[in-house]
Amino acid sequence: MKKKGIFNSEISSVIASMGHTDTIAVVDMGFPISKDIKKIDLVVDIGTPTLEQVTKILLKELHIEKIIIAKESSEDFINLIKKFNKNIEFVSHENLKKLSTNCKAIIRTGENKPYFNAIFVSGVIF
Repeated sequence: MKKKGIFNSEISSVIASMGHTDTIAVVDMGFPISKDIKKIDLVVDIGTPTLEQVTKILLKELHIEKIIIAKESSEDFINLIKKFNKNIEFVSHENLKKLSTNCKAIIRTGENKPYFNAIFVSGVIF
């Protein structure tokens, strides 16, 4: 049995397969996910787990170079994202949805606040 790290086999597999500039999204409950994209649904109840909880665990194993979020995002969300990486790219919410169609996977959280969606761009560890 695995002793540490991410125990969700789908998330662990996606992270292991990611290369430089590959993307993975962590999104709220309402974010539209294309049927062609790997969806990892973690929702157990409204608000559970939060995007912050999932992101904290995800970034223990994934090195990122930037985060893409919607320019419509609230100050609270922007401040939350800055805790994870200061390199933030702002795009329209419509463009964020389009960019998500190129993600290796989209992780759906129980987050129930509008525009609490982020795309993480994988960095390189050397």
